Order: sequence, then structure tokens, then C-alpha cells
Amino acid sequence: MATIINQFEEKVIKNNSLPVEWQSESALNELEEFLQENWNQRKALYNDEELYTKQQFLEFVSKRGIKTKNYVGTVVFKGQQLNIYPKMFREVKDDDDDTSKLDLNHLMGNLIQWLEYCSKFEFPYINIKSELKGVDNLKELFITVFVKNLTQCFERSGYFQYEEKTEDLSLIKGRFDVKDYYTRKYANGVLDKFQCTYSSFEFDNLLNRIIKYTCKKIITDTRPSNQKAIRSILTRLSDVEDVRCTPKDCDKVKLGKMHANYRIILSMCKMFLLNSTSTYTVDNAESFCFLFPTELLFEGFIGGFIQDVIGGQGKVKLQASEMDLIDSIVIDGKEISTGGFNMKHDILCDLGDKGIFVLDTKYKEIQRFEGHDEHEISRIVNDEVSQSDLYQVITYASKRNTDKAYLLYPTYRFEDIETKTPIMKSKVKDKDGLEKEINVHVVRLPFVFEEDIDKVKSNLKQVIEGIFA
Repeated sequence: MATIINQFEEKVIKNNSLPVEWQSESALNELEEFLQENWNQRKALYNDEELYTKQQFLEFVSKRGIKTKNYVGTVVFKGQQLNIYPKMFREVKDDDDDTSKLDLNHLMGNLIQWLEYCSKFEFPYINIKSELKGVDNLKELFITVFVKNLTQCFERSGYFQYEEKTEDLSLIKGRFDVKDYYTRKYANGVLDKFQCTYSSFEFDNLLNRIIKYTCKKIITDTRPSNQKAIRSILTRLSDVEDVRCTPKDCDKVKLGKMHANYRIILSMCKMFLLNSTSTYTVDNAESFCFLFPTELLFEGFIGGFIQDVIGGQGKVKLQASEMDLIDSIVIDGKEISTGGFNMKHDILCDLGDKGIFVLDTKYKEIQRFEGHDEHEISRIVNDEVSQSDLYQVITYASKRNTDKAYLLYPTYRFEDIETKTPIMKSKVKDKDGLEKEINVHVVRLPFVFEEDIDKVKSNLKQVIEGIFA
């Protein structure tokens, strides 16, 4: 019987609390290798711009226990399942060990809501909002994205590739093998056959064989609407040879610029081939890994939601990066370089007469301000707001010549919105040497959806409108 462990982010799971099948050192080494393979292919789901080559999904700690990190979703390995939930699913900060109320369907519902607004994920390049209705597990979500991507690629154009062929022909074509002709054909009296090697523009190529094999592998694991789309894809691939493919076959495919849209398809095929997808109820051999970075989810969700709230009232840019922190580099009185240290604002809003707003999302826990006296509020701000985060947002606001800076944090489950939030005032000098004051607002935003989705959206909209009031 499969063991299912539910745990929050950033928590250590001791070795003796892991499934028995995971506890040996060799099993944990295999798990780490499995996670590494999935880490290498994660851009099929999202682009986190991480420079780490070593997997960051889980940390393997002393005595071979594991620590969850800032990734949420499901890992199944050797048929045993670990579900990782956002730390903001807790009702209060210190409610560390109570996982009894965690529900995978609840996590799925939240993921779908967050992904609808995310713009840093690959998802926005295809419109899958309507297709997400009825999705109730992570594999179904992944298959839906794959099918939609693949359908759109085929609608643009099928994938053809020049492939080298060697065969006996009646007429010389391409490169003629003279040695073969004189030693085998001429010697045996076969004078009208010539072994030739030539390039042919083929639809029956390795990529299409991988796609066909992958589609046949997943078609029984998905809902009827996806099955219908996959059958249509397989009809298109009817002239492609049926062969068994492996993840290593995906590494043999080289895609040029003209077929860049097939790169995500290839990556997703490799992920499916790496991950067994027999049924959602795990068996002893099943393994799969679908994990999402919560920092990216929070940033993308809040940014996309703000875009909806602002509408045509102003301009909203996510990851605005047209400005450098350094204007030039000078040595010995001579300018040797212009610009450097590119700034990336999580969210930049230009509301015309209302001014420019610099907003930085911080997926970190911070206590509620309401209900505390002035001394406690001061302590929360000084102890729980990161100094480096504060430096960053003040610097960004100063460079943008605005006094409106915001640090945005998530709230816990079931929290009411706060009507009053602290403002940290910082005096800085502008480029003309004049002193100005930057106001850094610390705002906590609803992030976790419950059954009443509209209520959460209404509360979030109210807080955001308060920012720009």
C-alpha cells in the first residue's frame, strides 16, 4: 500500500519518517538522481531563471533525511508519495506540525487559480484557461498543457527534418558508393543497382516518433476531451513509424530556430518519458515529479491580478528591466562602459498623474500587524522585514524618481484583510543633491483560495485598489 506524506515547505523530514522504500542510502541516491533529471527539464513547465545546475526541489540533509524547499506539488517515487504544500496554507505562523487539514484537491484548485494570472510561466503563450476546468490532479494539468501546445504546433505546421538515407537505387542519387558497386554489385552481376546515400525531407523522423510514442503512453491516463485531441494528433502521425522511445532519445533531437516552438514539446515529452504516468492512484513502480516554485507563483499571480485591476488606467510591467543600477563605468577620467547591473522590478506601475509605483513581491512569512500595539508592530517590521529587501526596493524607487515603494507579502489561510499597514520612511538624496523621502509600504495580500473563490478575489482587489487610491 502506498505511503502518502503531506508536508509544508521548508520542513525537515527525518529518515525514519520517510516511506520505508526511501530510507536506504541507495534509494535516496536514486531519488536524488530522479529529481535531477526532472530539474533539467523543468523549463517545460516554467522558466525560473535559476542558474543552479543541481536540483533545488529537495535538500538531502545529514543522516539522509530530506528538507522540503520553496517548491509545491507532488513527488511520487517507487510508488510512495510526498505532497508539498505552501507554508501559507497554515492558519498561523507557528502551526508547523498540523498537516491534518491539507488536501491535494485544495492545492490543485489554488494552482489553477494562480496559473491563470501568471505571466512568467510558459502557460500564457497558449490560452488554456477554459481547458483547466475539471482538472483535478497535477498529471492531468500537465497533460492538458502538453496537448494544447502540441495541437497548436501542428496547426501551424508539421515537423519535417532532413534525414540521411542509404539504399540501393536504379538511378544514382546523392553520394554513390563506388567501392560497394565494384566489390559487391559488379562482382555478382548486379549492374543496375547503385548504393547511394542522400538526404530526404522526412515527416517520419525521430521527433515525431517520440511524440507518437508519448501520446500513446498518456492517452489512457487523461480525460475524454484530451483523449479526443490526442487521437486527432495520432491520426496526423499515422505515417510515422511506431517505435519505443526513451528519455535519452530526446537528447538526440536538434532543433533549429525555425522550429523553436517544438522545444517545449520535446522537453515535455522527455518529462513524460522520465515520469511513469500509468494512473493517478500510484502503484509500486510509479514515479513522477510535478513541482512548482512558490516564489514564482506568488509573483506571477499578484502581477497578473494587478494588471487586471489596473486595466486601462495605467501601464503595468512585470520584470521591468530597461534601467541599469549603474549609469556608467569611469577610470582615470575616461568612460569605459555605459550601464551595468540591470535592475528587474517585480512589478512596475505607471498611473500617470498618480505617479510611478515600485512593487516587490516577497514570498515570506510576516506576522499580522493589526491587533498589536505600536511596540510590537515596530518589532515585527525590524525583525521580519529583510534588510536586503528594503535596500533593494528603496534603490529601485530612488532610480525611478518615485516615493512610492511597496513590499508585498502573502497572508495565511482564513485571514481577514488588514485595513492599516505600516509605512517605513527613508530620506535619500536625489541626483541634484536634494533630500527626498521614500515611503516603503508593507502590505500583506490574500493568496490562498478557499471554496468561496470570488470572496478571495474581492478581498485581494480591495487591498490592491487601496495601494493605488
